[in-house]
Amino acid sequence: MNQKDEKTWAIFISLAGIIGMTIGLISPVGNIIAVLVLWLIKREQSTFLDTEGKEALNFQITMSIAALIVNMILFFIGTLWTLTTFWWMSSSPNFSFRFVSGRNGIVWLINVIFSIIATIKASNGEVYRYPINLRLVK
Repeated sequence: MNQKDEKTWAIFISLAGIIGMTIGLISPVGNIIAVLVLWLIKREQSTFLDTEGKEALNFQITMSIAALIVNMILFFIGTLWTLTTFWWMSSSPNFSFRFVSGRNGIVWLINVIFSIIATIKASNGEVYRYPINLRLVK
């Protein structure tokens, strides 16, 4: 595979996580699936794409774990808020749903920022190591 094609596929792999997380309303692991499919297709054609794919896949797994943790924490806080508000003031429990509705915004923003940095590095032919990453796939 020539260097231009490697860079192009590395860009696709880096951006697949953002696209998958945006479409994640259908599947909560859309970001992982998108990167995994591209990495599995191209990993044997280039060591650069294999390395980029592993890094992107590990980062997307990390972002999904972070989103799950944020969801659990905010669900717990929202539930406590609803129960205490309902118990103490007899007000509507609908507030907790509004409170928790923007829960994954920070995870999505982190994903976008680091994926764009990875895309820029990939377009220059450089391997990018995400700073927030559990390296589970080796």
